[in-house]
Amino acid sequence: MNDSALPNTMRFVRNHLTHTYRPWIDMADVAHRSSQEQEMILLSRALAAQAVAMLTGCSPEEAAASVVDGPGDSGIDAIAFSKGGSDIWLVQAKWSDKGRARLGERDAAVLVTGLQRLADQRYEGFNSGIHASINRVNEALSSPRCRVHLVAALAGDARLTPQVEQQLDLVGEGFGFAGRVPVRVHTLGLADFHSAARADTRPTSVSLSATLTDGWHRSDAPYPAYSTSISAGELASWYNTHGDRLLDAALRPYSTGQPDPAALSRLITAPEEFWYFSNGITVICDQLDAHFLARRAPGQPLRLQLHNARVVNGATVVATVAQAVDQHPATGQLALVPVRIISLGDAPARFVSALTRASETEGPADPLDFVALDPIQRALHDEFAKEMHKEYTYKREAVAPAPDAGCTMQEAAVALACAHPDVSLTALASADPTYLWRTAPEGAYTRLFGGRPGARQIWQSVLLLRQVRTALAYATAGEPPRARDLAKHGDLLIAHLVFRSIDLDTLEGLGSADRLEDWAAQRTWEIADLVASAIERLYGQHLFLASVFTDERKCHVLADDVTRSLTASLTLFPDDSSGARRRHNSVVTLVDHGRIPEGTRVMYRPSSIEERAIGEWLSEDPRRYLATWTNDPRRPLIWEIDQQAYSPSALVRHIWSKAAWDEAPSVVQGVRSWVVPGEGTLADLAKALMPANGNGGA
Repeated sequence: MNDSALPNTMRFVRNHLTHTYRPWIDMADVAHRSSQEQEMILLSRALAAQAVAMLTGCSPEEAAASVVDGPGDSGIDAIAFSKGGSDIWLVQAKWSDKGRARLGERDAAVLVTGLQRLADQRYEGFNSGIHASINRVNEALSSPRCRVHLVAALAGDARLTPQVEQQLDLVGEGFGFAGRVPVRVHTLGLADFHSAARADTRPTSVSLSATLTDGWHRSDAPYPAYSTSISAGELASWYNTHGDRLLDAALRPYSTGQPDPAALSRLITAPEEFWYFSNGITVICDQLDAHFLARRAPGQPLRLQLHNARVVNGATVVATVAQAVDQHPATGQLALVPVRIISLGDAPARFVSALTRASETEGPADPLDFVALDPIQRALHDEFAKEMHKEYTYKREAVAPAPDAGCTMQEAAVALACAHPDVSLTALASADPTYLWRTAPEGAYTRLFGGRPGARQIWQSVLLLRQVRTALAYATAGEPPRARDLAKHGDLLIAHLVFRSIDLDTLEGLGSADRLEDWAAQRTWEIADLVASAIERLYGQHLFLASVFTDERKCHVLADDVTRSLTASLTLFPDDSSGARRRHNSVVTLVDHGRIPEGTRVMYRPSSIEERAIGEWLSEDPRRYLATWTNDPRRPLIWEIDQQAYSPSALVRHIWSKAAWDEAPSVVQGVRSWVVPGEGTLADLAKALMPANGNGGA
């Protein structure tokens, strides 16, 4: 900025800040200061508030309420949040009457320390303003989609020294997660505040440029309108530039700022298909100007200038597209978004109001409505009632049964995800639980329920998950916040590792939860300690724990690290000599009766789903179908390929893994998959030996 213009610029910015924020900024804590000192503090706090207003699009009153400046602020002058609660802005403001404010290395270090204290939940010494925001801070930092914005608001040059830039940029490495850097650094200088002040003196409106290159249709009556598509990148740029100001004022109260998880997944994994599934957005404007980019003819490339534009339908689409392009920039060029653009001109107010009201009911369909139509869920409901005298609910409006009386489909899905050999499911479920009951390709429902799990298998898995969560809650009661966060956000990964510690055939053979409880608690505590140590060793002390357990890559690394650390010295599952009551188990029954002679050849009989997925791989070496029976009650099968001993279910899982079947189901019914040629499956042979009221293990 030209030095000769500086006095006028400073005067303009100062007057704007004073006029806009004096009615709203709290100055009670400095009432004893001199009038000159109070004025400087007011301007510094107003500068922080103005930065919040510029970055979030909130009102001056809301921005002033975000100011926490004062003793005990740990370098944080304002804290602001997005509507959806996943973004948090931490502002440090520096005022200078001469326009020479700078952010020094010490200032940056204090701000970073404040962020670390918030992440670690070390609140001692914070002032009342920050304490009033603690709940929202925790919600933001616990969000799987959390993004932190460090803001330097400077009444001076916006440039930072290389040392300060490096200091702030390294913060992102310490807190980075989910394949992106959640800590973003923003610098706002005098020129930015001057431009904002000038804009604030004029009526606020949004002007947009829409590029129509993929064909369009125009209607002229009763209101000029275009039906078209724009690139996802162009829509994201609108939102990144204007934020919530892009939305019609009447629509903002209904916007959560959160994307639709199913649409986000589709947009990222198959951007070219997004147009077919999206309802798109509706944009209205007071006036539009059309400029052909080439030949003047219908459908030819066109650029529209929209004056006082606002989105009245599709707020969720806007948020979804913006986040997808933010995470995967290539999506911006590959995906198209359906758009209706309406020029209102002299349209009556009732018409605009009707458009907005129509948008208030928009929202993604609840995947539970589709689950309720699946015959598998009805069959499970009946099986729970008939075989176990328990309740299984799967409809959205159904009341969940008491813990001892049964479980819900949602709880079953989470338990099956933890039992699944692919640890990625725990990360995806931690980020968005509905992922588990959405169908492919947006979700894992088919992988969990497509193999038709049995009621007993589901129930035992649910019991184990409950015991893991209970053990974590018990172990972390009264512990520091970091330990409680580990239990809160890492429960699914820890449960997954506990499931790895017990063979599923053994788990399903249990007669009650009592036999499992002591072992599960001890193993849970041991694994939780190993997970905590691995996180600190691999990623440092200040990583947002919520971010670790929603990152597929980090979950894989942690699971492998902890699995290597699990040794025979840890608590082993109690063996059959304990005398505890067991339900009739197929393998134990066959061994106890000597039904299958030692050395008998058995064959793997894949289901039709398995045959389609791995049949070609199996046929490449027919020995992959073969195993030898031994009278070992825990691992009776010796696989022909590696001569190692497995339980029936463990060998099926091993075969799936060797075949690289990425979409393998969670369910393994091992004793139904292995056949004694000419006699039947292991389950069939065991059932014939059991009492009339017995049930075979899977």
